[in-house]
Order: sequence, then C-alpha cells, then structure tokens
Amino acid sequence: MKRRVRWDRVCTAIIGGAIAVTLLTGFYDGDQKLVQTIYTVKEGDTLRDISERFLPLNTGGSRYILEFEEGIVELNPELHGNRGNIYPGQEIRINYWVKE
Repeated sequence: MKRRVRWDRVCTAIIGGAIAVTLLTGFYDGDQKLVQTIYTVKEGDTLRDISERFLPLNTGGSRYILEFEEGIVELNPELHGNRGNIYPGQEIRINYWVKE
C-alpha cells in the first residue's frame, strides 16, 4: 500500500523549523566590529556617566545601561572589589560593537 504525503504537514514542519532556528540564533543584522578603547576617568565621572556616554556608540545591537555598565566592570578586574569606585586619572577599558 502506498503512503500519501501530506504536503500541508511537510510545509508546516519546514516553516516551523525555520522560525525556530531564527528565534534561537537571533536575526542577522549585518556585519559588526568590536571597538576596544581605553578611557581616562575625569573628575566627577561615575561608571553610570561613562556608560551613558559610550552606550549610544554601541550600534551593533540593543543593550541596556546596566548591562553595559556591568560589561565595563567585567573588563576591568580592579573594579570588582571596589564596585563603582573610580578615581580621576584611572584608565578603564571599554568595549562596544558597531555596525559596518
């Protein structure tokens, strides 16, 4: 006995798989380049101020201010122990992504 192919189920499975792959891997938004910079802290700067200054430069994807600030702390081990305490003249590394 010959088995019939249910094309509606095949199409549904293929479309569902494509949607799942897209959702799990994210949408491709073009090429991006990592920018690594060193910022010298000025009098009156806070981590939040620095994050707010550099976050708009991050055009490679959507990030929240707290996430960006945490990224700065992760890049600079000296900030781990004294969370948020920065001083003028201190150099901190900052990374962000830009679209090419």
